[in-house]
Amino acid sequence: MEYKDGNYLLSIVWFATLFFLTSCAKNLVRTKTYYISNQTEFDKYSGTEFSAGSTVLFAQGAEFEGQFVVKGSGSAENPNLIAAYNPTNKTILREWTENKPVINGLGKTEAPIYLYNGQYWEINNLEVTNTNGSDEDQGLLKGIYIVAEGKGTVNNLTIKNCYIHDVNGKVGGKLRGGIHVHVLGNKVKTKFNQLLIENNVVRDVGGVGIGNQSSWGAISTETYFPWTEFVIRGNFIERTGRNSIIVRYALNPVVEYNISAESSRFDTGHSIFNFNTVGCIVQYNEAYGNTGNADEIDHGGFDADYNSTGTVIQYNYSHDNNWFCGIMRRGINSDVTIRYNISQNELMGAYLYGFPAERGLKDVKIYNNVHYFGKGKGNRVFVSGGKVRNPIETAFKNNIFYFEDAAEWGFEPESSCVFENNLFYNLPQKGDNGLTANPLFVNPGKVGAHVNMRDPELFDGYRLQGKSPAIDAGTRIQRNGGKDFSGKPLYKKLPDIGAFENE
Repeated sequence: MEYKDGNYLLSIVWFATLFFLTSCAKNLVRTKTYYISNQTEFDKYSGTEFSAGSTVLFAQGAEFEGQFVVKGSGSAENPNLIAAYNPTNKTILREWTENKPVINGLGKTEAPIYLYNGQYWEINNLEVTNTNGSDEDQGLLKGIYIVAEGKGTVNNLTIKNCYIHDVNGKVGGKLRGGIHVHVLGNKVKTKFNQLLIENNVVRDVGGVGIGNQSSWGAISTETYFPWTEFVIRGNFIERTGRNSIIVRYALNPVVEYNISAESSRFDTGHSIFNFNTVGCIVQYNEAYGNTGNADEIDHGGFDADYNSTGTVIQYNYSHDNNWFCGIMRRGINSDVTIRYNISQNELMGAYLYGFPAERGLKDVKIYNNVHYFGKGKGNRVFVSGGKVRNPIETAFKNNIFYFEDAAEWGFEPESSCVFENNLFYNLPQKGDNGLTANPLFVNPGKVGAHVNMRDPELFDGYRLQGKSPAIDAGTRIQRNGGKDFSGKPLYKKLPDIGAFENE
């Protein structure tokens, strides 16, 4: 078709160009960097609705007071960042550094860093504190507080390389502490997807070091999980008022390579535990120094809590707590696996069965763990915490129970428990195919505190000497995780008893 002039063709080109530019404008993100070096700038930008691609930087070495409220969201293509920067050359500091910018809530605000209904944010390399300096209860204070309410799905949040310390007074409680992420409200189901809390130090806080909470997601009544792709990794939590780490309301969360030191100083609570979860994996963590009165409950390193299924506690190191692990008898609590852990010199014993009057616990598998008690340490397997606590519904296989002093079981397991191919030293034998002998460890009881869990050679003292009666004396376990404490594949020959496979 011919046209007598070029006006029509020119119009087509003009409209096509306009459409292209308009479409690009819709996708164009005007990224902006906010440099905050003094209190005036801090107050000015707090509460800003930050657009996608924003970078909010606090000057290294600067100190600020009050609460910094973070609003707005990034996007998958243009995430947002809060971090430290070098005021000399304006370099962004996204790795751990000393002399971080300090945000001090002075005990006057719920949290110095508060993010509400935002997604695609990274909070990195800040120092946060929040106390009036007294030992008194100052309320539900936190260090970093992330909240989602009536939002649907909140995606991709990271908190890393932060130092949170001195929050509140000498208090316990579960809804306050260092880093907390909460879902609020009851009108719109809301969840976090892709939450990473990594490489932070949390020290001297009232309440829980790292925790989450939700008004949705009880697995006993619904199948909605307010946390998916939830990872807590590589954090050091020291001297908390209550627990170090609590994971709740999550599908397949992972808690790994964390260190818990001296938790639950002002309220009872196991150092690391999960509640209301499906498929929670707790691995490669160290927990120590959770102690208290012998009649108090929940002073162990780990805990498989109730309202959960498919909990796996593996490849961890527990020492110098009242006991190694709690197991809750209240239901729902099923398909619990505790394997290839090393427990050293707990002060009372190995296991505490919680809620002793209840019988909801089902299908617990405890195998290939080492429980070592030196002289003057714990002298029983099952501890009381002030009550009679008989184990139920548990299969104990391929474990080593080693006591330097004469020991006892503490409480008699019910008939629903099974004992097979375990080794007992200075403890009466129980079950089938058991050994009463010295396992001949290489050099036990010498692993220290605050260790690198990525270096299994630090635990070589718990390997078996060549003449150990525990070699090839175990029973095969199906779905065993595929590797021993050191990462060696299972099995080339017959299974060994203990946490290390000899061949």
